[in-house]
Amino acid sequence: MDMKKTVGAVVGAFVLLAVGRYLIHEVWLKPDYMMHADTMRTEAAIFHRLWILQLSNFLVAFAAVMIYVRGVEAKSWVGQGIRFGILLALVGVIPQSLIEYSVYPLPYMIAVKWIIGEGGLAVLMSLLIAMICQPKQQTA
Repeated sequence: MDMKKTVGAVVGAFVLLAVGRYLIHEVWLKPDYMMHADTMRTEAAIFHRLWILQLSNFLVAFAAVMIYVRGVEAKSWVGQGIRFGILLALVGVIPQSLIEYSVYPLPYMIAVKWIIGEGGLAVLMSLLIAMICQPKQQTA
């Protein structure tokens, strides 16, 4: 495991998650959330807990990189990144979205948008990780 690539992948994935989740939740989904503001925390309360959101982004980035580098193969990084992103979405994004939809009184379209947005972000993050962590080419 190349430590420089690993650290770079964690930092890159963290930044991508922070920016991507901002765009998904503060730009794209904000109108949907505002229609259900009575069931959600205020912006001030969310901002007060921003460190928890960023810690979550870091933990996802760190864990995803650690899992990826343990299983990376000497194959196309694009294919591996897409496959890994789909698996992350299947194990994380989709179940969590369905659980939250079941627990909180929100319309199903918000869960669908969570799956689309966060699932797409999982694939983008995985592609970034795969690109950064691709193994060096072996010479014969």
